[in-house]
Amino acid sequence: MGLNYEKEGHIVKVGMNRPKERNALDPQILMDLHQAWKEINADDAIRVVILHSCLPEIFCSGMDLRTAIPILTKMKEPQTDAERWLSRMGPHVGEAMLKQNTVKKPVIAAVNGYCLTGGFEMIMGADLRLASEDAVFQMRESSLGIMPTGGSNVYLPRILTPCRALEILLTAGNFSARTLDEWGFLNRVVPVGGLMEAAMEMAERIAGNGPLAIQGIVRCFRESREMGYTDAFRKEMEIGMPIFSSADAREGIRAQKEKRKPEFPGTYD
Repeated sequence: MGLNYEKEGHIVKVGMNRPKERNALDPQILMDLHQAWKEINADDAIRVVILHSCLPEIFCSGMDLRTAIPILTKMKEPQTDAERWLSRMGPHVGEAMLKQNTVKKPVIAAVNGYCLTGGFEMIMGADLRLASEDAVFQMRESSLGIMPTGGSNVYLPRILTPCRALEILLTAGNFSARTLDEWGFLNRVVPVGGLMEAAMEMAERIAGNGPLAIQGIVRCFRESREMGYTDAFRKEMEIGMPIFSSADAREGIRAQKEKRKPEFPGTYD
């Protein structure tokens, strides 16, 4: 099983599980990730996603160069169904890796151990990022004579300062969780062994809030971040005003008056 899919209430944990390949991203797991995001979008009961590794020593070793690069560079004819999918569905590869994050629910990346190249790029598209103290991040493409094309040239200068982003991309060096926390890439760093507990605590806190509000905030963040102020404020009103009159909003206000925990229906009517 290359991908574990586990639901706990309103939370789903998507875990990469390729021990022999150190969670390298091959055509099959990319196809599985793309399908997982589609299923999550279609399931209204899911409110938060945790992307993690099932392996204790590594989050992801990056792209599986034995399969992905030959296909992407058209060096050989694809053979397996997954390889055919990868060669045919170029834009969906970006969706699978969160390069174009189409997941309607907030995605929390919980990172342990080594998080390299394509794995590093994938978590750049997550909405929130936690890491254990043993996490190490690296974009090594330039040391291989390759320019990364999984989103890091776009994401990193926007998440960090441009000079910090270029240091990561140009040096191909290792960067600790503590360093990237100080640089503002991570929400927090937690002790080894406490990563999933911290991720679940955050996910449960989010999942307890109004699902329409949560999805609206995520959508507004993603769609407005490259806009000017005027367009961004217009987008905020476009997304937010219908939520003010939703069943979720009515339930939230009613529960506050009645001093009880709200039971959000997740609907507008």
